[in-house]
Amino acid sequence: MQYFSFGGHQLSTIFKGNWQLAGGHGNISHSQAIEDLFAYAQAGVNTFDVGDIYTGAEELLGDFLKQYRRRYGAAEMQKLRVHTKFVPDLNALADLTKQDIRTVIERSLRRLGLEQLHLVQFHWWDFSQGDYTQAALHLDDLRREGLIATLGLTNFDCQHTEELLSAGVPVRSNQIQFSLLDPRPLNGMLELAIKHDVAIFCYGVLAGGLLGNARPGDEPANRSHIKYNLIIDEMGGDYYRLLLEKIHAIARAHHTTNANVATAFVLQTPGVSSAILGPRNAKHIAELTQLENCTLTQDEYHSLRMLLETQLKAHAGDIYSYERDLESKHGQIMKYNLNGMRPERTLVRS
Repeated sequence: MQYFSFGGHQLSTIFKGNWQLAGGHGNISHSQAIEDLFAYAQAGVNTFDVGDIYTGAEELLGDFLKQYRRRYGAAEMQKLRVHTKFVPDLNALADLTKQDIRTVIERSLRRLGLEQLHLVQFHWWDFSQGDYTQAALHLDDLRREGLIATLGLTNFDCQHTEELLSAGVPVRSNQIQFSLLDPRPLNGMLELAIKHDVAIFCYGVLAGGLLGNARPGDEPANRSHIKYNLIIDEMGGDYYRLLLEKIHAIARAHHTTNANVATAFVLQTPGVSSAILGPRNAKHIAELTQLENCTLTQDEYHSLRMLLETQLKAHAGDIYSYERDLESKHGQIMKYNLNGMRPERTLVRS
């Protein structure tokens, strides 16, 4: 496993994503999920991504950390990093208070069993509502207080990332969707990240498995497939089929899997720090261990990059551009008020 420096710690370039352990992805065995997390840690993955709105996932990671400390001791547990998020409810954006923010952050601390959150990644549903800059500054106050070690963003585009940086918010990372199915980070975010020394953590790298062995179906198996089927719709079925052919040819040449080729492409893209992979169980660990030996040649990377860049003219939006339109097919599948900040208020898609 390869590592990079972030926030004074060495992080694995592969993060274990845990959205799939939340609702909408099928039944989860709590005890088995924890054993699977142990298996990823033993394989060298030391960074685990979660979110305040991933139902039950922060509590599960908290139990994992507790059991890890019991098995291996406090010093070994300190080598693990858990990155969570702050996602204020859509119906609370207009009048979000510092106390609202503190309440959610303190709840995440309790759920994870930590005295300080390792990284809080800030999301904002609708930039036309409320004061996202002030909210970010409130988060920074909590960082100065010691409740948070490092601040990052998730799904922020170039304009609004620049605004927060200009306001003095110490943004250290941005978690964004990037894959061979999604060229939007090539429209400026990766360059901005390099310029400002902002780490880029990429989710959707395998499009919920649709760049691996899974295939779109008439009835998607889970929320990930629903989400990433919509991205395939944006890019076009012909592009998807051609992409899979190219990935498979490269995978054969390297005696590896399609998933490893798709992941290697993302990790070899300048400006990217990590790939967040979110398998529901530990059956992909053997495949993951092969990834370290999967390095695309310059020609292989270039051929995939050129194919992806052919989509830029048709898909020239910035980060989260499809999803931020609340009325779009992407926006309509989102769940906007999972933190229960304003339970007395209702929205059409709350």
